[in-house]
Amino acid sequence: MMPPMMRQTTPTVPAPPLRSFAALMELYEMNFMLMRRLIPDMARAQGTYVATQGEGLPLHVEVLERGRFTTMLRLYYLLPAEGGQPVRAPDLEVRVYHDARVAEAVAGRLRGRDCGALGAMRCLNVRWRLNRFLYKWLRYLLHRRPRIALAEDGTFQGNS
Repeated sequence: MMPPMMRQTTPTVPAPPLRSFAALMELYEMNFMLMRRLIPDMARAQGTYVATQGEGLPLHVEVLERGRFTTMLRLYYLLPAEGGQPVRAPDLEVRVYHDARVAEAVAGRLRGRDCGALGAMRCLNVRWRLNRFLYKWLRYLLHRRPRIALAEDGTFQGNS
């Protein structure tokens, strides 16, 4: 048995409480890692892409705006609807902060309803719902399809 002074102890850092702001920040970090796996060089991305490789519905990716430290993307499927006009569902706007290495779903339409924030507590709940959905959706997408590659000029490869 080792003397007490020789034992190495690992300090334990408690996980943040569920549904807390700190846990939400961890979720943003995980979403960033998953987004980087889906679109490895997304800081250079521009234009619109329809990913048809792999299994499942074609994934639409639009770069809405691109700045020095951020990229705003829209991810959605186009589903047929009664009346002929296709519907975007789910439809998420994701802001990627490249310097902070986080990705946040800032707006979206889930199950036919717009997700918007009203009031401080409601805002936290909506952010949780949107970002938890983004996390699960990204994991699903990575399981079903290959990465989305960019051409030299930053446009999506294989774009039609």
